[in-house]
Order: sequence, then C-alpha cells, then structure tokens
Amino acid sequence: MIRFALVVTFALSLTACASRIELPGSVLPPEPQAVVVEGMGPPVDWRPVDANTGQIGDIVGLTQLAEDFPDSSSVRMRLLGAHFVAREESGSAPIIADLAWLGERRYLLPEQAVGQLRSAFTTNDERMAVRRAFEWDRSPVSASDVAAEMPVAVAARLAESVLWDSEQDRLFVTSIVSRALHYRESDGAWQAHPISGEGSFSGIALDETRNLIWVASGVVSTTPDPASAYRGLIALDRITLEERRRVPLGPGATISDIAVGPDGTVYASDPIGGGVYFATVTDSTMRTFIAPGTFRSPQGIAVRPDNNALYISDYRYGLAQVMIRSRHVYRMRAAEPMLLDGVDGLWLHGNELIAVQNGLNPHRITAFSLGQGIGVIASHRTLEFANPAWTEPLGGSIAGDALYYLGDGQWDLYEEGGVLREGEWSRVSRIRSVQLVDSPAE
Repeated sequence: MIRFALVVTFALSLTACASRIELPGSVLPPEPQAVVVEGMGPPVDWRPVDANTGQIGDIVGLTQLAEDFPDSSSVRMRLLGAHFVAREESGSAPIIADLAWLGERRYLLPEQAVGQLRSAFTTNDERMAVRRAFEWDRSPVSASDVAAEMPVAVAARLAESVLWDSEQDRLFVTSIVSRALHYRESDGAWQAHPISGEGSFSGIALDETRNLIWVASGVVSTTPDPASAYRGLIALDRITLEERRRVPLGPGATISDIAVGPDGTVYASDPIGGGVYFATVTDSTMRTFIAPGTFRSPQGIAVRPDNNALYISDYRYGLAQVMIRSRHVYRMRAAEPMLLDGVDGLWLHGNELIAVQNGLNPHRITAFSLGQGIGVIASHRTLEFANPAWTEPLGGSIAGDALYYLGDGQWDLYEEGGVLREGEWSRVSRIRSVQLVDSPAE
C-alpha cells in the first residue's frame, strides 16, 4: 500500500475451455459462483514491465503497450499525450478516440489538460467531440461510514493501513512516519504497541487459523532514519500481541502490501523495486516469488482460498493472476469496459476482487466479479466514487462483509525523511467502513 509516484508523461502539459488449463496436466477447479463469459478466449500472458517500459514514448510503442494492457488508464494517457504531440501530422481523430475511451471508463483529465485540448482544437466538430468525451455522470458515490477516528494527538503520522479484528474487538492502524503500530480496544483509547527496531509499517493481515497478526516493516522515502529500520515481516500473537516471529527480507528490497494464504504462507509486494516475496510457515528468511522485472509497481495481493493462485495489482498496468505452483503470470482481462490499473489495496471477498483505486481520477473503490477461467473479470460495480469525505483512500482489510479502510491519506503532507512540508500539519485519520453486500430488503 505504499504510495508509488505515478509519473505519466502527458504531452499536453509539456507542450502547448483451453482457458481452464494452466499447464499440461494441471486443470483448475471452477471458481465458486464464477460467471461464464463467452468469447474471452484462452488465457493471456502478462507482458513483463520495468522502469524502461515507462520510458516508451513513441506512438508505435505506446499503441502496442495499450494492446498489451487494454484496461490501463496510465497507458492510455501516455498514448493520448503522444497523439497530441503528433496532431499536426495525424489529425484530431486519434485524440478524440482516446478521450472517448477514457470517458467511457469515467476517467477525468486534469483541468489544465482539458483546457489545452479545447484551445488546440479549432473546428466545431472537434470541440463538440471533446465535450462529448466529458459528458458522463460524475456524481459522487458515498456509501461508507466513519467507523473510528484517530486524533492528531495519537501521533500516528502518515497512517497507512487498517485491520479490524472483530473477535478480539481491536482496531489496528499502521503508520509510515511514526514507524508504529497503533491499536484501539473496546474502551476507545488508542495506544502504540512497542516493537523493537521497527521500520515504516504498511501492510497488515490476520492469519485466523494460526492466531497471528502479520505486519510489513520497510523503508520508503518518508521513513525517518531509514538505516535503523527493519525490513521484513513481523508476526504478533493475536491475543497477547507478543512478538512470535520475524522473517527478514534480503538487502535492496522493501515490502508493503501483504496477504496470508490458507497454508500460512505470507506474500508481500515491493512497490518500489518491483518484486514479490514470500515466506512459508518454516522459512527463516523471505524468498523471491516473482523477481523484479515482471511488475513495475506490485501492490495489492489477494490469495485464492483454494491456494492455487494469487491476484496482484500493478499500479500502472492492471491486475494479474499468478499461479502459485508454476508462478506463471497471466493478465486479468475485462469482459466489459473498466479500468484495472491504479489499484492500491486488493482483497478477495467471495467471488469478487475488492479494489481501492487511488491511482485513478476520480478515486474509487470497485468490486470486480471474477469469471470462469484464468484471468477473467466478468463485470464490475462501483462501491464508492469521488467520495467528498476522502482526501485519498488507502489500505485496509475485510471483516465479515465490510471493508475497513483509511479515507484520509496524508502522503502529500510529508517530504523525504518524514518531515512535514512547510505550512502543513497532520490531520485526523478516519477509518471508514463500506458494506460489500446489499442489505436484505425489510
């Protein structure tokens, strides 16, 4: 859930059945309640991406990238920028097509870019086409309630993620700058739980079977005194909160989002270095699951309950399904127009992937319904959209049929080393909850 600096080179601002088979002999069981989607074809491999992929700027290269990641607004915005630069040679049609694509998926361009588009187009037909691209419903969807607040006095600076343990009646919040794990019990008083040598805490996950709470500790640009920070996993006893286990990560990487599989294996993503790591119940150090060079910025992780596959979000490019046994990576494919990039937190609830998409404009929380086969998304529904109570929705966890998450991201307040920007001050952190299923009619 570490915020990755998504830099899109948008030129406007710079210039005026086979699908059931994983490998031979390996057939996946059908997903429960998964929808059959006709015409999706066989699974599609994930195109490896890295920092160099982000440097592609020519129309031919970006057109291919858009074909390889057809549900990424980040890629489409880069292609739009390239088309804008080449408008004198290529005309306005490619730009209008890009705008229509973004508008159909409810993506809002920055006002500066919109103004530049309008000033660059001279004919009435062009201006009307631009206008039509932005004639979609922008009404906010605000379905969450405030479940708890962390006052500024608690000093959980740059809160990052939330875990609600209903059995123990405890609410946990991790923080980046404070390098602390805070929790609140039924009496309502917040307190920091001491952990020796801690780093910046980000992802947090519950292993109910083994009564463990796992926390990811790492280093990011806003980590104070990074040289002293522990990098790796820490397991706490769910009841006593005593430390039970540490699984360090090797040098040169840091972890953020984590997820626990049914066999107790913990998976963790490195949104900066691009790798995905794991630790089994017997490992003394974390091991590489997917080496850097496949994903640019892996973030949210969700493990299937049958322990066959993971779902992983790449902040820039979309969603992937990774087979645990073979570690083969497939791109998730959408059966209808939707955006699959910009996903920070990711969780599996029944047959839906729940995604916090704070990399899109406007921000949104989306439920993606899985279809039968590898890497198929049958449909999607919007749980929240452009909630005016948000600054930026961040990480959380699912408890029962509700997602608990932070709605007041404060990454914009801090500079390198965790120093508050001049003229800024910490804000109250609000934990919100949104229901994932419709309430039965009375």
